Amino acid sequence: MTDGLSVEDVKRLARDNSAHNRESALTKIGQLVAEGRLSQAEARIAEDVVTRMADDAEVLVRRALARQLALYPLLPTEMAEKLARDVDEVSVPVLQHWPHLSDDLLVSVIEEQVESKQVAIAQREEVSERVSGALIDTGNSTVVGVLLENEGARISADALHKALADHQDHDRIPVLVAKRPNLEPETCLRCVSLMVADQLETDVANEMRRYLVHQQHLPDEMASEIVAHAREQAVAEMTSAEVDDSKVEDFVGVLMKAGRLTPTMLIRSLCSGDLRFVEMAFARLAKTTRSHVAAAMKPGNGEVFKTIYDDTRLPRNLRPAFAAAMAAAHEERDRVGADGRMDPDHYVPTVVAGIVSAYGTVAPAELDHVLAELGRELKREKEAAFDSRAKLRI
Repeated sequence: MTDGLSVEDVKRLARDNSAHNRESALTKIGQLVAEGRLSQAEARIAEDVVTRMADDAEVLVRRALARQLALYPLLPTEMAEKLARDVDEVSVPVLQHWPHLSDDLLVSVIEEQVESKQVAIAQREEVSERVSGALIDTGNSTVVGVLLENEGARISADALHKALADHQDHDRIPVLVAKRPNLEPETCLRCVSLMVADQLETDVANEMRRYLVHQQHLPDEMASEIVAHAREQAVAEMTSAEVDDSKVEDFVGVLMKAGRLTPTMLIRSLCSGDLRFVEMAFARLAKTTRSHVAAAMKPGNGEVFKTIYDDTRLPRNLRPAFAAAMAAAHEERDRVGADGRMDPDHYVPTVVAGIVSAYGTVAPAELDHVLAELGRELKREKEAAFDSRAKLRI
């Protein structure tokens, strides 16, 4: 440890007021202040010297001051803020360690776009959601990676979603998001969406899956549910973007053969405005033509649609959900016209309201949560039917 300031140090500084000697003296003064080894009178003198030195023209001197005082909790706020706004050689220790810097100051420093300062802030013992959001908004993968590794950083779900969206091609950031403690279900869903949509390298996807299931302690049922919903979302987005009807038709056949034309996938496609995919799927399942299905799905043809629906062997208790989704989708189609672009944000709330009205066990929520509850409702019905059959056999 550096010895305290001596008479010889003072004499040397008087003889030669060079930056090097000022740095040496200031380092020792700063250490004495930080360690609390001075009397009250001595501390006032030392703090006056330190305050003057904070305006020293030499970066070398200011850097020495910042290094010594970054961990000193009684450092005057004005001086700490001055050092925090200095060049990065000076500011980094204070930005990383001094605990009382305000969020306003930290965000303003982040906006300077100096990577070393941003990294220092990302490494702070505690980082608020506001500051974390500003760091993620930089789009700098180095900064975002450091932040995600900081267990003392509070990061909102929206900020984590942005990190995933901005850095889905990065070899570490998706994994670091998956490793964050206490992830919300929607964030887990976003992670899995990247995996099932083949947007990640295999090794990255496997590592994310391991953390989601084991580190996040997701029950097997929830993990399976998240994967299924993510797959459905990926399918809905892919088919709605495909312009070639024959390719969509072929894909419907592949999904049917694999047993993946699930009821919730079809409702999700209706909610995304992809009537074409749903018509093709119903035609396959009911062994009829797409034109027949399209006519039956229009308003006023409820009995015809009921017959086709029964032929698909989809769960009967989900027919009200399909009816609500179809009615809202066709109303939106009429609103925008045959060549207009359907806006799910405009009619999905109507779908959700219709489903909530039809099912007493489904609470109002976002579409993903409503579809998840429909899936659980379906599972409960299957389990009840199985129990009934078992009792009859007994």
